Amino acid sequence: MNQRDHQQAADRPEEPERPGEATFGEALREALKRRGLSLQRLHHHLGERGISVSPVTLSHWQRGRSQPERGQSLRAVAEIEVILHLAPGTLQSLLAHRRPRGRALAPPDRAADGLSRVLSPGAPLERALGADAYRFNEGLVTLSVQETVHLDEHGCIARYTVGHVVRAVRDGVRHLTAHHNLDDPDTPSVQVTVGCGRLETLSFRQEVSSAIFDIGFGRALRRGETAIIDYTLDIGPRWKPSGHHERTLPVPVRQYLLHIFFHPRHLPSAVHGYYRHNSQAQPGEIRPLGLDASHSVHILPAKCHAGIYGIAWRRPGQAD
Repeated sequence: MNQRDHQQAADRPEEPERPGEATFGEALREALKRRGLSLQRLHHHLGERGISVSPVTLSHWQRGRSQPERGQSLRAVAEIEVILHLAPGTLQSLLAHRRPRGRALAPPDRAADGLSRVLSPGAPLERALGADAYRFNEGLVTLSVQETVHLDEHGCIARYTVGHVVRAVRDGVRHLTAHHNLDDPDTPSVQVTVGCGRLETLSFRQEVSSAIFDIGFGRALRRGETAIIDYTLDIGPRWKPSGHHERTLPVPVRQYLLHIFFHPRHLPSAVHGYYRHNSQAQPGEIRPLGLDASHSVHILPAKCHAGIYGIAWRRPGQAD
């Protein structure tokens, strides 16, 4: 046995773990759990091997919503077995009985698929929700977002007021989930006040600097119906000044308005708007912004493509 054979033998599991009567999705889910690997990391490892399968597709596979059938997908399954240290054929053997052509599969979720392209491994949404990050607001598409951000006299973001107009892309959607990443890990508390809709759940995850909450529509939407949600998020007292605010839009929207008010006792020395294609990209399309009579600035993109839109500012005395 040469050195390469020794290495390949060492990489194989000592006792191949076959899932018995488990389905393909169950076996994949269990293997991921055993290896402690997220869908986003699996997506990353596949990409390094030249295979493009989105985290949304991987999520559908492990949940049993669809199965890999075409050449690229079947090649991905073989590589997944290597990545997860499974014996060859462990997962592929479970694809012998495929779903017949013509049986309707759940359509891929457009927003979730967009998130897989915009977010990178370890993004705040993934840290807060794990694999559920790629099922974020399944069944809804955002038509417009308007948000107003207020900073306090210490230069900290103290309040967000956000309005959404959404449309259901399937029957039975009952709520919108909102996620806010807080830029100060010492934020002590948050409070949500809903103006349109009904607050159903609120989770303040200080360990990952996130607030996640569900706002209900009051009834189940039918496919094609629209709904309006607006809320205010008040942040507990903080002392770490903020330097930017941005929003991730997984799909194009009709309108996005970001309006930021600075406290007259803590005005920035410079402000600019920007756009990023994804969470790993550097800011581009940088445009200087001037304060108006109310000490505020805003961005309102003429065409709102998928990506990340934001406003950044320099604090008084801060170096370039």
